[in-house]
Amino acid sequence: MDHFIKFKENLPLDQLSETLEQNNSDILLLRFSKLTGTVKIRAAESLKKRDIKRAFRPHKIKHIYDDFPVGIK
Repeated sequence: MDHFIKFKENLPLDQLSETLEQNNSDILLLRFSKLTGTVKIRAAESLKKRDIKRAFRPHKIKHIYDDFPVGIK
């Protein structure tokens, strides 16, 4: 299932990728959207939002969207 993640701070994808390698290999980084400032990920259906937040620790997640976030800043 695809999700869009808004982080509290701007982070490069390579830094997020390193974090995922250490915490959870079940999440795949797809791309960064300049339009919305979110990162698109693909995760297993069984992963809950709580598990996604844990996978990106110590980085703080502002919001996880299930669909493409339209109209956010």
